[in-house]
Amino acid sequence: MLLLEHINLFIPDPELGRRFYEALGLQLNRESTNHRQVHLNAGFSQMHLVMKRNIRPGDPVEVPQRWLGEVELWSQEDKSIIIQRLQADDMLVAAGVTVEEEVEAGGAWVLLVQGPWEVRKTWRITPAPAGFADALRSSGKGHNCGFAGIVAMSRISHPCRPGSAELIADFYRTILGSNEVEVKENDTSSAGGSLKLKKASVVFRMNDTLPPQYLDFEEQEDAPPADAFDHDEVVKYHVCLYMKSDADFQNSYQQAERAGLVWVNDRFEGDPANPLASARTWEEAEAAQQYRVKDLRGLDSERPGLVLEHEIRSWRHFRCPLLPAQKL
Repeated sequence: MLLLEHINLFIPDPELGRRFYEALGLQLNRESTNHRQVHLNAGFSQMHLVMKRNIRPGDPVEVPQRWLGEVELWSQEDKSIIIQRLQADDMLVAAGVTVEEEVEAGGAWVLLVQGPWEVRKTWRITPAPAGFADALRSSGKGHNCGFAGIVAMSRISHPCRPGSAELIADFYRTILGSNEVEVKENDTSSAGGSLKLKKASVVFRMNDTLPPQYLDFEEQEDAPPADAFDHDEVVKYHVCLYMKSDADFQNSYQQAERAGLVWVNDRFEGDPANPLASARTWEEAEAAQQYRVKDLRGLDSERPGLVLEHEIRSWRHFRCPLLPAQKL
C-alpha cells in the first residue's frame, strides 16, 4: 500500500472548518478548493471538507460528520504556536474547540484537540521526526500549495466491533493484496477482562526512507454497529488510499469485483465529465484510475467487519502527490 491520502468529511460551515484546520497547521489548497469543498494539505495527505452533498443538484450539507477514531498529525512547529492559534480565534472558541497538552513517556509533547462538531478529542498532534519535512520534499512533488506546519498524517484509528479486526484484516490481505497487515491484542480489554479485544494495523509506505503511515482498526465494546455507515449520516465519510503499482491496482479491482464489493456512490453521479465518479467496470476503473468499495470483508467472508467507503486509486491518478520518478 502506497499512501493513506485523505479523509473526506461533510461539514455545514466551510469557513469554520477551514479556520480550524489551518489553526492546527494544515495548508489550504487553493487550487483544488472550490464551491463544493475545501481541501487542506497535511504533508502528502489531505483533509477534504465537503459542503455540497452531491455533484448534482448540489444539496447543502446540514448534518456534520465526525471521524469516530483518532487522527495523529506530525508537526514541524512548536506546540505554543499551535495552542496560540487555536485559543486566539474567537470563532473556534465559540465552536467548542479545546486543546489539552500531555507529555509522553519519552518526554515528547502531545496536543489533544477537539474540533468543531466533535464530542471528543479527535486530533493528536506530535512533533515530526527530525529531518522529516526535508525528506518528504525530496520524495515527491506533493499537493499544490505545499504544506505548512503539519507535515504528515502519520496514523489514523477507527473503532470496530469486537471480533471484527480479523475480518477487516482479511479484506486488506485478500482484496487489496497487502502483505503488511498485523492483528494483535489491543492495549485495552473488555470490562472485567473477559473479552480480549484486537487491533488490525495496516501499513502504508511511500518509499524505503520515510517512516510508514498506519491505519488502525481497534475493537471497542462501545463501537457503533459494523453497518452504521449505511444508516447514519454522521459516519458516512470516506478514506482515500493509493496502490503502489499498476498490477496492485488491477489485481485489487479484480478481487473486489470477484467478491462483489465494487460499489457506486450515488453522490458523485450526475456529471459525465466528473473524473471522480464511481467505476462499474474494469474499463471505467482503468480510465479513472480509481474505484470504490465500502464493505470491508475478504474473499471468503460472508459479512463485513466494517462498512467504510474506500476510494482506491492507482499511483497514476491525476491527484497522486508523488513524482513520476517515485512511481515504480
